[in-house]
Amino acid sequence: MGLALFDRTWVPLQVICPLSLNSRSRMIVNYQPVIELASGKVAKVEVLGRPKAPGKRISDVIRSAEQSGDIKRMTDQILDLALAEWHKVARSDIELSINLSLRNLDEKDLPKRVVKALKRHHLDPNSLWLEIDEKAQQLTNGQWLDRMRELQSVGVRFSVDSFGAEITQATAYDLARLPIAELKIDGPVVSDSDSNMDHRGHITAAVQIARQLKLATSAKGIERAEIAGLCTRLGCTYGQGYFYARPMPVAELVSIIDSFKAPLTSAPTNP
Repeated sequence: MGLALFDRTWVPLQVICPLSLNSRSRMIVNYQPVIELASGKVAKVEVLGRPKAPGKRISDVIRSAEQSGDIKRMTDQILDLALAEWHKVARSDIELSINLSLRNLDEKDLPKRVVKALKRHHLDPNSLWLEIDEKAQQLTNGQWLDRMRELQSVGVRFSVDSFGAEITQATAYDLARLPIAELKIDGPVVSDSDSNMDHRGHITAAVQIARQLKLATSAKGIERAEIAGLCTRLGCTYGQGYFYARPMPVAELVSIIDSFKAPLTSAPTNP
C-alpha cells in the first residue's frame, strides 16, 4: 500500500490530525514496536495511522490522496507529527520507521523536506527509516533513485515493504540497484509460515537474498510464539506483529518499551 507513513507504530500518544481530502477526514497516528529477534528488545517503532471516521479505510484515503495530489501535504503532516512526538519520547536508542508513497518520490524537494523536518525536531537522520512498497523493485526512474540516494547520504535508510509474495530469479538483481537497507517480509507470507511450506520457503529465500545484498530482514505479521521462533531460526533480523504488541498511543508504548528485554518464546504478559 502507498503511504506507509501512516502505518504502524503507536508512539507516545494518540494524535488526531486533519489530513485528508476534506475537512471531515481525520487520522489517528499510533505506533507499533519492531523487535530485534536476537535480543528481544525494541529496536524500532513503526508509525501507523488510520482514519478516525468509522468505515473509512486507510487504503482508500491514501489512494484518493495520490490521485488528487494531496499526498505531499499528507506525508508532510504525518512526518512532522511523528518526528515531533518521537523527539518528546527522547529514546535515541530506538529508531522510527515511516512509510512513503512511491508518489512521494516524484517530489523534487522530498529530500530537503525530510532533512528540514529532522532538524526541526532535533532528530538524527540515522534514526529514521522510510518504507517504500515492494513495487519499488522495478524502479527505473533515475530521479527517484537519486532522491533516495540523497536521503541515504545523510543517514536516512530505506526499507522495501510487503516483500516476499513473489520472488523470481531477477529479484536480487532488481534489489541490488536500490539504495535500501532492509527487506520487510509481507505479513500474509509470515503469518502461516509454520504450516505453509511455500511461505516458509519465501522467508528463507528473502533472508538469503538479504544476506547476499547485506540487508536486514524484518518479519511482519507475527501473531504466535511458533511464528516468532521460526522467523528467528530462519535468520530474520526483526519481527513485528500482535504477538509482541498491537499499535498503541505513545504514552502506552513508553510504559512498556523496556519490558522487552529477552527473546520471547511465549506470549508477552503486556500488552
